[in-house]
Amino acid sequence: MARVLGFLGSGRKDGYTIRVLKEVLKGASEVDGVETELIHLLDYKFGPCTSCYQCIRLPEHRCILPDDMGHRGEGKLWKKVESANGIVLAAPVHFWTADALTHLFVERLYPFAWSGELRGIPVATITVASNQGFQITANELLCQLAFTLGMKYIGGLPVHVAYLDEALPKARYLGLKLGEAALSDEKEGRKPLSDEELWLYYEDKPWSVFQRYVENLTMGTGDPQLSIIKRALAHGIFKKEEAVEHLKKADEEFERCTQYISLGDRRNAIKSLVKASAFWTSATYKEFLEEQLIKAPKPKTYRPIEE
Repeated sequence: MARVLGFLGSGRKDGYTIRVLKEVLKGASEVDGVETELIHLLDYKFGPCTSCYQCIRLPEHRCILPDDMGHRGEGKLWKKVESANGIVLAAPVHFWTADALTHLFVERLYPFAWSGELRGIPVATITVASNQGFQITANELLCQLAFTLGMKYIGGLPVHVAYLDEALPKARYLGLKLGEAALSDEKEGRKPLSDEELWLYYEDKPWSVFQRYVENLTMGTGDPQLSIIKRALAHGIFKKEEAVEHLKKADEEFERCTQYISLGDRRNAIKSLVKASAFWTSATYKEFLEEQLIKAPKPKTYRPIEE
């Protein structure tokens, strides 16, 4: 059986968010061969990541913290995540964004960034607002979090309770789509997306990485001549030979990316930016993290360089 798990971040078990989540799970359960479970995150004990980096050092990439997301992969909540073929993140809107508990839960999925085991898992998102709104903003955040773990985004449903009744059939349909994707995950095996495939896949999703990463590298200016890569090269900030070589290649690929942008060729611009980001990741990891902080080489599954 394929398993679709709905993770509820709300502190209420009788609120608006759970009503929408139940409809998504109901839709998923209508797919033959799919079972569902609603998981109330407040029923489990787990805190924030402590930045010990043991999940990077350990070959199995598991958290060592003594809570339900840790115990080197034996935590109760962690085991549930491992068993999933599809995930629903259901968040109420707090302070104009997704609630803290949902964000905390995803933060504790951090070890999967290093193992790559969640890459390609189908995911759907729900955000429910009851006052001023901003359910769309909150949903963009959940989509962004799904991207960082390489999940396959099936769809999202931002809801304001003023329109709750019309949202419920949409939630049922979203669940049906997720259930079908989860069944494929179980029967055919998970199909991890490469970084290039992932960036291209998210182009039409609520959170698209391309423009944000350009802003990231150019410190918000959008000007490639002011990129932090060029500044680092010009000022000799990187000292390690391998890091400098990766930095130079990152600069070359980012230059190529900006040329494609000027030609209106977004697809090839994305491909070059993926390579630039991988070289940038490797350079910064080698220079600042490998020996000083993490004391372990970068795992092969994390931002591989594909030349």
